[in-house]
Amino acid sequence: MLLGGLAYSNQLSDMAMKFGWSVERISRISTTIQSMIHERWKHLLEWDHQRLTPARLLQYAPTIERKGPPIGTVWGFVDGTIRAIARPTRRQRTCYNGWKRKHCLKYHAIVSPDGLISHVFGPVDRRRNDAFLWRESNLLKILQQHTHAPDGTPLQVYGDPAYSLSNVLLTPYQGAQITPNQRLWNRTMSRLWIVAEWAFKEMVNLFGFLDYVKNQKHLLQLVGVQFRVPALLHNAHVCLHRPQIRQYFELLHDQDNELEGEEMIEEQLLEPPSLLEYFHN
Repeated sequence: MLLGGLAYSNQLSDMAMKFGWSVERISRISTTIQSMIHERWKHLLEWDHQRLTPARLLQYAPTIERKGPPIGTVWGFVDGTIRAIARPTRRQRTCYNGWKRKHCLKYHAIVSPDGLISHVFGPVDRRRNDAFLWRESNLLKILQQHTHAPDGTPLQVYGDPAYSLSNVLLTPYQGAQITPNQRLWNRTMSRLWIVAEWAFKEMVNLFGFLDYVKNQKHLLQLVGVQFRVPALLHNAHVCLHRPQIRQYFELLHDQDNELEGEEMIEEQLLEPPSLLEYFHN
């Protein structure tokens, strides 16, 4: 019932006809299961200490480096997204985005090259930018504590210019007077950073409920839970299938080095965990 409601923005009356139960019962069951999934597995979207080990991050970094960046320490990509909601009955200004001309909430996430969403924070109101989400999520402290090689070398995520440059976060060069090498860096990384937006797109394609604005009722529903649970289910789908992001990074940047051994290594680096390994306590 939960998957049916998330995959197609079905009316409860349609769900009642499909399952043969009352609307009230279907709503109660779906909401309860959603809350249970979130309470038990939400730690996987904060920071999964068991999966995101330094050894695993060191496997992600060469995979990204093969696609062109002149640095081998970037292991993931961080980006924010704006999700439209129904017009709230109270505090409408805090959720109204004049640029998008709609009421919305903001989230940000880290996406790794195997297609998994490794971190989600939000929602916050529309007035907050990506830098605010970065600070409030306490992600800088988490990354400084856990994202480093055994020899102490920092490993980084890559984000847009709204984020503040640090030893664990890289951003594009800014300004009109940048060098050709800096311009090449910006162009190369922007082609890779787009995978963070692909992850949001895949979530919406899998769970059309997220794009059904009339049912995103802030202050009446747990809208944040309704976003994070699909993120967990998206990761489950990644563990079972080969989504766009994983296929993109499995294509070696250097077409001249198509040796069988290298292809096997590349495939092994991007192999996602099994469902049992991902959904651990």
